This record gives sequence, structure tokens and C-alpha cells, in this order.
Amino acid sequence: MVLTVRNVTKAYPGQTQDIAVLRGVSLDLAAGQSLALTGDSGSGKSTLLHLAGALDTFDSGEIEICGTPLSGLNDTRRAALRRRDVSLVFQQFNLIPSLDIQQNISLHARLGNRWDADWGRHLSERLGLAKLLDRYPEQLSGGQQQRVAIARALAVRPKLLLADEPTGNLDETASSAVMELMLALVSESGAALFLVTHSAAIAQMLDRQLHLKHGQTG
Repeated sequence: MVLTVRNVTKAYPGQTQDIAVLRGVSLDLAAGQSLALTGDSGSGKSTLLHLAGALDTFDSGEIEICGTPLSGLNDTRRAALRRRDVSLVFQQFNLIPSLDIQQNISLHARLGNRWDADWGRHLSERLGLAKLLDRYPEQLSGGQQQRVAIARALAVRPKLLLADEPTGNLDETASSAVMELMLALVSESGAALFLVTHSAAIAQMLDRQLHLKHGQTG
């Protein structure tokens, strides 16, 4: 199992009392599977995604990534786990303006000493970026920039890919095309995909759907 979440709770301090965001959430995600998390704004979707990526700490319960419990890890070990096993794609592309597309795609993989030129070339070709590698982010459309972000995330061959509204900045046509490519490449890589979306159409493209309401799944 790539991702295991068991009875996880999370609350944030309020003016008079703590505000519960997650109230005993559980889920499992195996290698090669894709799971869409839906829910209204403020339901805790992004919070759960951040917890699953070891980007924040939870109050109770347990989260395991590839069998490693997160509750016992300090910040250094959590960062090492993220570099080794987890990649993220967000609604904002977060590309580096001063680097060309080739450099943006390979940056994280090179930093982690995990760059595979053949795999990087395959990602670029499949995502329609092969002829754009010497350009800079500002020279690309929104859809193209999101494809670069996906290539960068998959270049490290993660075991778990987390995506938070990855096509939220794209129109419906571009969104569907980008999602189809991402799902195909995730399948090729064998990664597990955990995706947050407000779109029922996007959610239906994944293997499973989970709805979050008032901090609980149903």
C-alpha cells in the first residue's frame, strides 16, 4: 500500500476554540491506483492532501507512506521521505521563470540525483513538450505550463503523486486533455495518484472517488 490514512484528525486554533477540519478520516491507496477527493470549499480537501504529502502534521490517527508511519518522523526525515517517494502538482504551475523548460522538468530529479534522461525525454514527447524545451515558462500557454509541471513531478518517478486542483486554471478542453495525459503517464510509471478536485467530470476519470464533508468521508 502506497498511502494509508487511519482515523486522522486535524484542527486549527480559533479565537475561542479549535476548529476541527478533519474528523477521523481513513483511506487506502495502492500502487497504480488513482483516487479523486471531492468536497465543498473548506471541507478539508487540501488539508488532507498536505497531510498525505508529509507537508503538515496531524493531531491524531496515523498516515503511512510506503509503510513508513509519519507520526514518528522529524522534519528532516519527513523531507527525505518527500524527496524519495512523493511528488506534487498544484493549480499554480510554480515553474521557475529563469529556467528553460528542459531545466524546469529536470530540476527536482537532478537535485535528488534521480534524473533519467530517457524517461525525461519520454515524458516530454508524451506531453507534447519535445519542441518547447528551449523556451521559457512565459512563452508557453497555461495548458503547456501545466504539462511541464506534470513532467517535472513524474521525472523523479515518485511512488505517490499528489495533485491539488491540477487543471483548475485551464478551460474544459485543455483540462480534459491534460488529465488524460497525466493519467496515462501515472499508469506507465506505476505511481499512485491522489487528486483533489471540485470537478465531478475530472473525478469520474479516476479509478475511485471519495467525498469529504464536514471533515469526514462518505
